[in-house]
Amino acid sequence: MRVACFTGLVVPLLSHHLAWAYQVQTPPLDTDWTYKVGKDPWPEYPRPLLQRDNWQSLNGIWKWRSATTAVADAPPQDDAYLADVLVPSCLESGLSGVQEQNLTQVWFQTKFDLGNQWQWSNSSSNPSSEKVLLNFEAVDYEATVFINGQKAGFHRGGYWRFTVDATPFLKRGVNTLHVHVFDPTDLDGYVVPVGKQTRNPSHIFYTPCTGIWQSVWLETVPATHIKKIDVAAGADGTVNATVWSSKKHSSDPVTISVVDDSGKVIASHKATANENFEFTVDSPKLWSPSDPNLYNLTVTLGKDEVTSYTGFRTISVGEVDGVKRPLINGEFEFLFGTLDQVRSSFGLTISSSE
Repeated sequence: MRVACFTGLVVPLLSHHLAWAYQVQTPPLDTDWTYKVGKDPWPEYPRPLLQRDNWQSLNGIWKWRSATTAVADAPPQDDAYLADVLVPSCLESGLSGVQEQNLTQVWFQTKFDLGNQWQWSNSSSNPSSEKVLLNFEAVDYEATVFINGQKAGFHRGGYWRFTVDATPFLKRGVNTLHVHVFDPTDLDGYVVPVGKQTRNPSHIFYTPCTGIWQSVWLETVPATHIKKIDVAAGADGTVNATVWSSKKHSSDPVTISVVDDSGKVIASHKATANENFEFTVDSPKLWSPSDPNLYNLTVTLGKDEVTSYTGFRTISVGEVDGVKRPLINGEFEFLFGTLDQVRSSFGLTISSSE
């Protein structure tokens, strides 16, 4: 940081990325879409394979500032120099409003109010049957999460979602969320899966992506809830599934229903949580690239109900004219464009919208 001295006073001269409100930065390669970005990015439900009705997006304009350490024990108390940044985005991109290079450690901050529509409690005298989960679809690379000044979670890895149980740290009214991010791309002593990211991009190597680059959102769930669903539906109508409970060793009953595009339940099966099971759907419409039929799924576990979807198809390898070929539902399917490493000149790893 540069400083200027006037009559004995030391006044910080903040660079442009620390000073003002959010404004799109012109990327090295400009397009017609650069300046059409709104301040409510990616409003779509971020996890369609396991969807609940009660959720709240935290995407939008956050605050950010540089951090002084790679490890965070507490969020900064003085927020005077926080500037705007668009979340989700890569800080190195024009989309973020920052477009700075060689960032290693930074702070993000936002505030949110759950209102009165969500029924939860973190009082020991009045334990809640519901939890509030804070979901991050991806943060590159290490993320330390603080809610109302208290450390709530930590995650390492830039390409996968993680969840923090926010319930113990919340309060009624306005809550403050801080996220400390450490990105050691190209730093000596660190070996991380950066792919083609480098601080010296050239040829087939690209600009790094630092920060919260996928959606951030909240949801309420019952104390015992569905954590994950694994479903594979074959061309013969066989559905192989596992419904994973938040209770590791739960044997609670679960129900899965297959729903067609008219809303009719065409099959339903009862099973046990955390155990693999199979059932059959008669004569399903098959999925293929040219005819991508999908079926909705409704899954229940106790008080929790989620929706998902699947397609009935079988992928295999078979011999066609004496040559091993990829088959979908027994038919040869020519695979075109299996390598697509295009990066957005504006958003880098993430595009500006769906």
